[in-house]
Parts: sequence; structure tokens; C-alpha cells
Amino acid sequence: YYINGATGFWDTFWQISIILWIQGLFDRLFIDWYWVGKTKAWEIQGTEDLKPYIPKKVLFGKWMGTIILTPLMAAISALIFMNF
Repeated sequence: YYINGATGFWDTFWQISIILWIQGLFDRLFIDWYWVGKTKAWEIQGTEDLKPYIPKKVLFGKWMGTIILTPLMAAISALIFMNF
């Protein structure tokens, strides 16, 4: 916040939003889709019948949380940073 020179709510909001969206996209694409869904790194013997390990309903909720909650968390964080 201070290093980037944000001077108001919108500057702070967009900086935090971009950081959180990059974090969320990395988690959804690399961790959930690729690492857990495509590799055998998370495969535990005897749990093959539980695949996919992240069901579609949960995955949809995670994507909606990333898309909808990210701006909300950024706005709350921006308000907190502006008051300090």
C-alpha cells in the first residue's frame, strides 16, 4: 500500500483486487485443476473411487467465491488500510 503510493480508496482497491485475483486464479487453475485434478500427486491408494477429489459443485463454489468475494475482500482491506 505505502510502497506503491496508493492515495485513495480506488487505488488501494485495484491494487489489492489484482493481487487477490492473481492468487485466486493460481489456486483455481494450477492447484485445483492441474495439480489435484490432472497429476497423481494427490492420489492415495484406496481412494480412486472418490475421484474427482474436488467435485464440480465444490469447484463451482470456489470459482464463484474467487470471482465474487475477491472485490469484497479488497474493498474491506482498502478501507482498513486507508484508516491507518
